[in-house]
Amino acid sequence: MNTTPSPIDLPVPVAALFAARHHRLHHALWHGLRDFWKHSSTSEDTRAAITSLGWMPPRPALRWYAGGWMPDTLNGSGVDFLYMHREMIAEFDQEMKNAGADSNVGWEVIPEPGRSAETHPGIEVPPTWNLPDELKWLERRFQMVKSDEFFWSRMRWWDREFHDRAYLRTLTLGQLGSLLETSVHNDMHMRWASVPKDPKTGEELALGRPETSIDQKWDDPVYDFLGETYSSHVHPIFWRIHKWVDSIIDEWFDAHDELHPGEISKIIIDNKILKIRWFESEKWIETHEPWSSPNPHGHHDSQKMEEVYKLLFPETGLAVSGSGIAPRVWF
Repeated sequence: MNTTPSPIDLPVPVAALFAARHHRLHHALWHGLRDFWKHSSTSEDTRAAITSLGWMPPRPALRWYAGGWMPDTLNGSGVDFLYMHREMIAEFDQEMKNAGADSNVGWEVIPEPGRSAETHPGIEVPPTWNLPDELKWLERRFQMVKSDEFFWSRMRWWDREFHDRAYLRTLTLGQLGSLLETSVHNDMHMRWASVPKDPKTGEELALGRPETSIDQKWDDPVYDFLGETYSSHVHPIFWRIHKWVDSIIDEWFDAHDELHPGEISKIIIDNKILKIRWFESEKWIETHEPWSSPNPHGHHDSQKMEEVYKLLFPETGLAVSGSGIAPRVWF
């Protein structure tokens, strides 16, 4: 088990907070519901049961095909992606302040391979790892995403595109969020992911936590696999990725405000726990009710979230195959 401190490790109380069961369940459930609401594995009965518990996602993020998934860029699901993570960042900023630490850890641009660890601590790209024989195609994808060639041919291009105000002013907020989530965001998660390990034994696990398991052993702060939704937000690189993503929202506003001032307004959303800087516009924002949970305290109700999770990911749930993979990983 890796116990070597990293220069970018989160303060112990901050890591402990985001490793807490309610945070893990909320992050995994929120992503899973949006991603698999329209998947063939989610039956009408399952959707009805989840809806009765108040956890129906108003805007599913993905459309599914025989060969995989495509993002739904037109239904406003990207608004939810950006807003939910901005809520997380607001809580992170507050907890870092409480711990006497600097929360300004986000990247302004995605760091290039080969940068010095002294000036860019934590950016070393971990090696890929062996996957089962039926997933060797995926192992090849890992190798590509982690390569220098992928950075210079694709990731640098995304970085330039999402900083381009001429491009940003063509997008609604929902389109921006959906495109960010399903492209550069997903691949940054996997680029900086290390081989997941069992938090109790240190044994390497090719795919990490089984998607049906919410055993409490996975709540240990050492389980911080960046490649899955139950654990990624415990990893310090998560906050560098998501602060980069979040900064693009403000650049999007500035780009629109330059071209057509007044069409988008800055507002504050008070969710009864935190005050979130946000925006409203009839033309450029698809929904004025961004979704992060059924109510301000919904993501603290671990008992109900466990119930919903077991409905969404039953023991006879999704199988890893050539046409799809469990929703907990950004593959």
